Amino acid sequence: MNKAEKARFVRTTLQGLYPRPGIPLDHLDPYTLLVAVVLSAQCTDKKVNEITPKLFARARTPQEMAKLDV
Repeated sequence: MNKAEKARFVRTTLQGLYPRPGIPLDHLDPYTLLVAVVLSAQCTDKKVNEITPKLFARARTPQEMAKLDV
């Protein structure tokens, strides 16, 4: 089995097992999902889901986020 065949096998198998995988990160739109994904690289999805509601209450757009202090 060459690389392309292996890749097809893996993709087909995963699609059969997980036809519509859910997104474990809570989000409101593509931007808030992007922020949540970046944060999830630093901690658990559970912790991200705990802190992002407070963050998104203060800033839901890139423009609002850029105005926040660190």
